[in-house]
Amino acid sequence: MAVMATINRRGVPQLTPNWYHYDGKVLTFVTRKDRLKYRNLQRDPRLSVCMYNPPSATNYVVIYGTATVDDATTGGQEVWERIRRVVERYVAADQVGAYIERWKTEPRVLVTVTPERIATRQPRSG
Repeated sequence: MAVMATINRRGVPQLTPNWYHYDGKVLTFVTRKDRLKYRNLQRDPRLSVCMYNPPSATNYVVIYGTATVDDATTGGQEVWERIRRVVERYVAADQVGAYIERWKTEPRVLVTVTPERIATRQPRSG
C-alpha cells in the first residue's frame, strides 16, 4: 500500500491509503471522482506518496510530485491497460478481469505522478 497525501480545501494534508503501481519512473493509482483525494487534486494537483515495508516501516520511499488525471470513461484502452497494472498487484490473477469490469461501471480516474523529488530511508547495516 501507499499513503497518498493531498491538500484539502482548508490547506491541511489529507491522507489516504491506496493501491498503486510504480515502474521506477512513473507512479500510478486509481480513484473515483466522488473521493475526496480526487476533489483535492482537482483543486491543487500537488501530492506526496509514502510507500513502506510493513510492519516496522524502517525502509520507506516518499515521492513528491504533481498529479495528472485521466478519466477512465473517456481515456480509452490505454488508460485501462495502466489501471490493470495497478489491479494486478493486489488481486488474484483469476479475479483481475472481474475487478476491471466492475470498475468500468464506476466513475474511475487514473492518477499519474512523475516524481519531482524522491526521499528514501534505509536502516544502516552493521
